Amino acid sequence: MLKMVYYAQNDGSQGPDVTLTGDPGTDNTTLTSAGYLGGKIVALKVSAVAARGTVIVPCDTSTLVPYGFLMNGPGEFAGAIGPSGSGKISVVRAMPTFLVDSQAYLLTDTFVIGSFLYCGSGANAGLFTAEVPTAGNKNPVGICTAIPSATFPWLGVAALI
Repeated sequence: MLKMVYYAQNDGSQGPDVTLTGDPGTDNTTLTSAGYLGGKIVALKVSAVAARGTVIVPCDTSTLVPYGFLMNGPGEFAGAIGPSGSGKISVVRAMPTFLVDSQAYLLTDTFVIGSFLYCGSGANAGLFTAEVPTAGNKNPVGICTAIPSATFPWLGVAALI
């Protein structure tokens, strides 16, 4: 989940890189399994499926450049992106400020207020991390504004993209 503090620019001009059925219950599971979770860092790419064109995918910084952040989770937009909806995903970019829950950050990292946040790769694709990536895009995607804890389980982000 992503909670907005400062909204910045919203974009909803691309869809996900998965096959959807139009049934929100089924599509929710498909989107969750593919990593389309609220607050995750996403990238643009050309789909291997010709008819899809440019799509939004969870960002793996070893091969992709961070583009923005998913505003909603699959349960909130599975119906909206199906055949009766727009087929697009809501992304926020242009330096928003927001909070994300544990589905969008690496739980094992130690976050520090005022330090840079990075995008993960591999199994951690799309997750906020405190560690500089070892390969690929090493640019920070944000600055930590709140540290998750047992009483406040949110990571605060002042985005740099």
